[in-house]
Amino acid sequence: MQTMTTESEKFDQYEQEWWNPAGKLFSLHRINPLRFGYFSGHAGELNNARVLDVGCGGGLLAERFADAGASVTGIDLSPVAIAAAKKHAASSGLTIDYRVASPSAITEKDGLGLFDIIVCAEVLEHVDDLETFLAATLTMLKPNGLFFFGTINKTLKARLLAIAIAEDILHMVPRGTHDFKRFIRPSILKEILRKNNVEMLELKGMSYDPLRLEFRLSNDTSVNYLGYAKKKG
Repeated sequence: MQTMTTESEKFDQYEQEWWNPAGKLFSLHRINPLRFGYFSGHAGELNNARVLDVGCGGGLLAERFADAGASVTGIDLSPVAIAAAKKHAASSGLTIDYRVASPSAITEKDGLGLFDIIVCAEVLEHVDDLETFLAATLTMLKPNGLFFFGTINKTLKARLLAIAIAEDILHMVPRGTHDFKRFIRPSILKEILRKNNVEMLELKGMSYDPLRLEFRLSNDTSVNYLGYAKKKG
């Protein structure tokens, strides 16, 4: 069975951190409104839309979609993250179908059907086999369904900013979170999507403003980037 990532154990240590905006994962809380605003702005009507959040972690994005009225399934290979996600959703009064699973596992066994929207945010740079992972993921997307993504470009600038500075100096994410070899050039992602009958429609940069200590959308995709694609009918 193809796994989501051998790196999932990294996130087992963050059980108490997922929903702490001042904790080790505070940068996720900083980008969450920005990325959800971008995704939801292109998603159209979310009420009753079927959304699959792949690599959902503690559920930061999944809860945003559920709160907007979507029917959300969240999957992750970290049992600790899923436990934290379930606990927080219950305390928030949200119904979200959380599962410890990889895309290939739910494709083969669970028969969940097709989704209107699939989200892979801050997970693609952690998988072992990107092509196999995306092939399994995108089989669950409806024709004309939308695929939202966010990841890190494979550039020297990204290596400097996302690892050397963000991890080692500013401690915006825990040291060892990222591996440069797993970073993804947009051209590579675009080609893999094309092979799966999915067309990339937009790329935007997600840049850090050190003066305002916040992230913003930009046209600079050289480090963090996000975007959306559509499965052909």
